[in-house]
Amino acid sequence: MERKTNMTVDTHGKARRRWFSTAGAALMVVGSLTAAEVGAEVGRRMPDEGFQHVPEGTPGTYGHQPPTSGQHWPHWARWDFYTREVPPEIWVHNLEHGGIVILYRCDTPCPDLIQQLRGLYDTFPKSKHGHVKLLITPHQKLGTRLGILAWTWLDELDQFDRERLLRFYQDHVDKGPEDVP
Repeated sequence: MERKTNMTVDTHGKARRRWFSTAGAALMVVGSLTAAEVGAEVGRRMPDEGFQHVPEGTPGTYGHQPPTSGQHWPHWARWDFYTREVPPEIWVHNLEHGGIVILYRCDTPCPDLIQQLRGLYDTFPKSKHGHVKLLITPHQKLGTRLGILAWTWLDELDQFDRERLLRFYQDHVDKGPEDVP
């Protein structure tokens, strides 16, 4: 195994000699790549479509579905679990306030999924404002079974994955353009 030396100067101006092997250096690079992957945020960044209010009842115009920013009505929904579809013009406003929205689509009755989602609302950690900033609603235009959204962030899932949903929530809650409880 080849050994190399590298001279460095510490913060006190003293020269230090570091020994390392080529194989060890390769392991350090692989290890750092794995750490970077583990530390990556969950979801993918979406275009910022602004945050303008439109009169209640006016359909929002969005460049992608489901929207993660853009036009919305002046009021927002209570953080909760919903079995009736909340319009995107309402929950986009929740996203603007740093909340997380989980959308679900059931083509046939899905009581197991609904039970799992209700459990999320009851067990997710509180935001910095002292309550769970999570809105869960059905959304029939969703292209996958589940979508989790934050302001300009989206992750789509074909099946329930509590850990992935929790990680997204923890990565993105309270990070909207308006800091509102």
